[in-house]
Formats: sequence, structure tokens, C-alpha cells
Amino acid sequence: MQFEPLSDLRDPAVVIAFSGWNDAANAASDLAERIIEAHPGDEIEPIDDENFFDFQATRPVLRKEADGAWIQWPGIRLRRVRHPERDIIVVLGAEPNLRWRSFCALMAERLREFNPGIVVAVGAMLSDTPHSRPFPTGLYANSDSLKERLGFETSDYTGPTGIVGVLTQALSQADLPTASLWVSVPHYVANPPNPKAQLQLIERLENALDITLDRGDLMEQAQEWVGAVDELAGQDPDIEHYIEQLEEARDQEVVEEISGDRIAADFERYLRGNPDR
Repeated sequence: MQFEPLSDLRDPAVVIAFSGWNDAANAASDLAERIIEAHPGDEIEPIDDENFFDFQATRPVLRKEADGAWIQWPGIRLRRVRHPERDIIVVLGAEPNLRWRSFCALMAERLREFNPGIVVAVGAMLSDTPHSRPFPTGLYANSDSLKERLGFETSDYTGPTGIVGVLTQALSQADLPTASLWVSVPHYVANPPNPKAQLQLIERLENALDITLDRGDLMEQAQEWVGAVDELAGQDPDIEHYIEQLEEARDQEVVEEISGDRIAADFERYLRGNPDR
């Protein structure tokens, strides 16, 4: 396949998703696929260096078409999506198995060619959030300018990380305006697809990119998904009770968050009214 050089990019943004450890219920990858399928675009030369993949862990796939069989090797796809409001470079593929530092350096080099206004790496994690409540999401950045301009948070996570965590650090250190977007999905319904998780990722990604993304029938799919999980849970009293406990815990967290925010807001108003303090 021949890849034409990109030109005339319109206020480009980059959205990155990797399947694997960082992608519970395939929520991030499915979101990236949805963006690709919703708009016309152009394929960009992929990153398919075999040095980054262990083919016994991430297997090649045998494909067949009218003109014969061919092997689809693991790699990282890059596609320019011509969204009406701005161009989006979607980076999508399996989490590399090997040589992450070299991979991140190559990614920084490739992405710098696009001069993006923002890079958002998307991930999903399993948690004890109940399926019947809004899923927790977080939009994090190390850049002070992104935090001030777009209200992103600072992540306080420490511990094991996947390629999303490593890559966002590397891109930030390469002076690319980089953020990570995460959603927590219920661990007891981890199988894909999870349209509710996709929907909540879309809502946060729209804010980050300052665009409107096509939802299609995702809202209806999310409602049907919740109903299906409700029905399955209702068949097992132990599971139903467990979910009720998760709901109570989550509702209490929301009350505490609201109370904390209200106290902080009241304190700020007090300080503004007493500038000498």
C-alpha cells in the first residue's frame, strides 16, 4: 500500500488507543474505531516494526480475500480522520510487547511531524464501580498550560503502568501537549463491548478536543447494556446483593465529593471576601 504524505492538516489533534492491559472491555479501542468509521480519512504509514512485538504473545492473523490469502502482522495503525471541525490523527493497535523506550521515542518523532494541538491517550481500567451508576472518568495532564486552559487534573497514581502511562510521560517530556483519558468499568462485566464506557469517554474527549463526536445509536446501546446486566444480576441473589453494596458505596462517595466541593467553594468565597487573611 502506498501512503501519501499529509498536507493541509486542520488544527490537528491526536487520539491514541492500545488494546490489551490498558483497555478493559476494549472501551478505548472501540472508541477509536468509532471515530475512524464515522468520518472519511486517509491511512498514514503504520508502525509495524517487528522489534516491538512478540508474535507468540500477539499473533499475526491470516486473512483471505478474493485475490488470495495474506498475513496481517501486529502493528500500530495511523489514520487521518477528516472530522468537520478539525483533523484527528487516530493511533490504534495492540500494546507493544517489547522495547517500549524505543517505541515511545519513535512515536514522539512521528507525532511531532503532525504538530498537534493536543495528544490524548485513552485507556480503560477494571474497578469496583457498579454498572448502574455513571462510570468514573479522569482527564489528566502534566502540562500546566493544559491544566489551566482545559481544566485537566493531575494524576496522583503510583504503581505498575502500561504503555499508556509510559507513552504519555515520554510525549510530555518531548514537549508534546499530552493528556490521558481514563474510564473505570465494572470488573464483574469486563467482556466487550461496553457501550456505556464508550459513551462516557466520548463525552470527556469532546471537551478535550473541543468538538462534537458522532454517537450514532450509542445511547440506546448503553441503555440496553445496562438492562441486560440488570437482568443477569437479578438471576443470582448473591451477585445482586454485591452490586447493591457497590451502589451504596458509590452513592456515598458522590455525596462526600459534593460536600467537599461545596466546602472548598465556600472557603474560596470567604477568602475573596476577606483579602487580608
